[in-house]
Amino acid sequence: MSSVCVQLADFNPADFGQRPLLARHNLHDLDLFSEAAIVDLLDRFPREHLYAWATGRDHARPEHNRLAAQRDVGGATLLRAVKNGRFWVNLTRIDRVDTEYRKLIDRIYEQLAAQTPGFEPLSCQGALLISSPQSITYYHADAPANMLWHIRGRKRIWIYPALDERYLKREVLEDIFAGVRHEYLPYDESFDKDAIRFDIEPGQWAAWPHNAPHRVSNLEGLNISLATEHFTPATVRRERLYAANRFLRARLRLRNLSGREVGAAAATKIGMHRIARRLGLEPLQLKRYVPVLKVDADAPDGVTGLSAGGS
Repeated sequence: MSSVCVQLADFNPADFGQRPLLARHNLHDLDLFSEAAIVDLLDRFPREHLYAWATGRDHARPEHNRLAAQRDVGGATLLRAVKNGRFWVNLTRIDRVDTEYRKLIDRIYEQLAAQTPGFEPLSCQGALLISSPQSITYYHADAPANMLWHIRGRKRIWIYPALDERYLKREVLEDIFAGVRHEYLPYDESFDKDAIRFDIEPGQWAAWPHNAPHRVSNLEGLNISLATEHFTPATVRRERLYAANRFLRARLRLRNLSGREVGAAAATKIGMHRIARRLGLEPLQLKRYVPVLKVDADAPDGVTGLSAGGS
């Protein structure tokens, strides 16, 4: 992966992770992302880790983001369905499936760390996103710190202020960290006045502050992006603190808990939560999805209704 080039030169390195950034890379030149390589990857990718999501047209209706069954659909057919439809495919934890992607993600973060003093990720991972020309990604906030490396097509992303209760309630973020609710959030068009908007081309990457809400509209062509997640001492500490607050709120009915992530109070809450989990005092009903559609390359949106017993 010596040919990989990640550029952060146009920005103050101190801005990385603190504000939305758009910069350059050359991942789109790699054979790893050729159509033949993508079809081969789809053919051999474990289907239990591949998710196809049909989308609607209204960013305020995240309930239209519906899971589609794809277990018996071959790679070429699945890619044709994405090109002609209105949905997106998420190849999760691709770093665990393909050694070339593992090497690529490691190389990306090596270059980022070399250009960003103080950025020393404990670990990193990634997923490959393949989406239809007109599909959308609903307004949401991810639990891990993440970035988008765009390979093919054009898309527009709106990034909203992080940790601002006007756009994401703290209790909702606690639930996302705990895994008891999905990452999608209520969206209102009025939010856009405070958003940073990027139109992203192949060869560009975008980053934003940890937990900043964002949404995406594809603008043109089949879109392919590598989405990466990274974990640092600060992001892990936030995850533990917010999960602890959620436990104390749900189990002990405590309210107005501080979101301060450092100090004795934060350490005490995190420690209490760790002990409670070891004692089995936090039964969680994790959010799960079941398919309600199935991939059909010949259908207008690339999906059709799931018949009884379908897979």
